[in-house]
Amino acid sequence: MVVRINTGKNFSGVLRYNELKRESGQAELISSNGFLPGVEDLNTFQLGKRFKELTSLNTRTKTNALHISLNFAPGEKIDKELMQVIAHSYLEKIGFGNQPCLIYEHRDAGHPHLHIVTVTIDSAGKRIETHNLGKNQSEKARKELETEFKLMPAEKQNYVGPDLKTLSEINYGVTPSKSSLNAVLNHVWNNYQFSSFGEYNAVLKAFKVEAYRGERESQRFLRGGLVYHFLDKSGKRLGVPLAASSFYSKPTLKNLEKRYPKGNAAKGILIPQIRARLDLIQSKTNFRSMEEYETGLKKQGITLSLNYGKDGRLFGVSYVDHTLRIGVKGSDLGKDFGAATLADRFNLGPTISEKSLPHGSENHRKTGQVSKDQIAFQIADPSSLISLTAPDLEFSDSPFQGPVPKPRKKKKRKGPNSTDS
Repeated sequence: MVVRINTGKNFSGVLRYNELKRESGQAELISSNGFLPGVEDLNTFQLGKRFKELTSLNTRTKTNALHISLNFAPGEKIDKELMQVIAHSYLEKIGFGNQPCLIYEHRDAGHPHLHIVTVTIDSAGKRIETHNLGKNQSEKARKELETEFKLMPAEKQNYVGPDLKTLSEINYGVTPSKSSLNAVLNHVWNNYQFSSFGEYNAVLKAFKVEAYRGERESQRFLRGGLVYHFLDKSGKRLGVPLAASSFYSKPTLKNLEKRYPKGNAAKGILIPQIRARLDLIQSKTNFRSMEEYETGLKKQGITLSLNYGKDGRLFGVSYVDHTLRIGVKGSDLGKDFGAATLADRFNLGPTISEKSLPHGSENHRKTGQVSKDQIAFQIADPSSLISLTAPDLEFSDSPFQGPVPKPRKKKKRKGPNSTDS
């Protein structure tokens, strides 16, 4: 059982997320505590009033929302009744047994899981300590519940989220945009590591999604904003962009940057493994074209990304290994896997150095325009899910605006008769 704990400053965002899932039929409110009978008939506003009663008792505490998900292994038979027992037992063990809470069973992924919504202010107005909650009380509770109910230990679960086949079959215009994008973002956030915006975007591209900051001179870019698009088969952006702040996981630029140091530190760990996998694949098959090469890699769970400049010349190649959940720039794997070698091997014409591209220029993959941030990436060790818990998130009703540049103060000119004080 994998546990994810997120704290925030506004419980209404967490509540709204789960209620929207319930309205769309992707979740069911299966249990609660501290609410009167008939809680399932209340709307979001009415449910929120119960939590507001507690948070209003302690206005000094800003981070007062707690959102927990308990994720069971794919294939585990966990019915509604058992979920209720496990959820309430978990809350009791971590010190939240008396807190009002709502427990939702979600059905939007390839594994059984539930979400718990509560607040950290008790009936006396006292804040319940959450510092190191995940590392201490939660870890102890998780292991005890795994033993008691014979659940698969978190260390043995490969990943949490929709299966890759489901994600790769997302069809824009058929599958609801917001829910489909949310599934991809949650999956990538929970199961991949990255140390730069380009690395993050390259993984998303494997699932036909792109994060876009806007042109360098745009207000969105200058303010640190971020939106998400679907991509068509050629890599062109589709439809109306959706703001990063509108998604539950809050994959804003600010929160993404918090993930970079860990990904950068682990970057070199899996590169030798992916290089060995590629060597093995190439030793068994004599690929005669780039199309054959891409197809052969895909059968082994590796997707290839080719990036072209405006003049049509190849300048970058990247590999995403979905078994190891890592992506690397070809040149990081060695000369044999770089753009120049592949271009020569498959007669793709001359290449161009990434460094020689004009600053801020747009690049495209043959017929599909993509952003320059998709040029290169090296995603790091995705280790165990225990170490992949998302950072604390701040839930807000207002869209993320990003930092607004402060206006410069004009210096007062000293007159001929002025004196220094």
